Amino acid sequence: MLITLDESHRQLVHQARDAAGEWLATKGTDQYRGGLDMAQVHANIDHDFDKFPFVGWEIDGRVVAMMAIIDPEADFWTPEELAEPQTYISRFFVVEHGKGYGSVLLKAVIDQAEQDSKHWIRLNCWSTNTALHEYYINHGFEHVRTCDAPGRMSGALFQRRV
Repeated sequence: MLITLDESHRQLVHQARDAAGEWLATKGTDQYRGGLDMAQVHANIDHDFDKFPFVGWEIDGRVVAMMAIIDPEADFWTPEELAEPQTYISRFFVVEHGKGYGSVLLKAVIDQAEQDSKHWIRLNCWSTNTALHEYYINHGFEHVRTCDAPGRMSGALFQRRV
């Protein structure tokens, strides 16, 4: 079931981010590697948690996947793209990999975007994580372009028409 996360879920989001870093380290990607300031990473999560809704997929009272619905990032998208009705996702984490929880959450968010008359689901993700790019392509997204924003390792832009 799709739920909106509340304050009681904040620590779970932090734990999921830490677990994602550990999991990605086993997958041969440089995502979340290379001297990230973890205090800043967690401060950024708190900032987003305070400012934007986080949604999750809940099974038997347990949140198994989560993501933030944030404002589109102006350093990646054109003014014309920013003006289009869209749902912009970020901080997409699953608690257990390989069970399809992320796919179910993504579908629920797409369905909600359709109900809200959005035209697009958009995101940016880690530029060098080609397995993640394939994940989104396999879920109906198209690669728009890859941007090089100073200080950011993300910048691979994907979108899916709703």
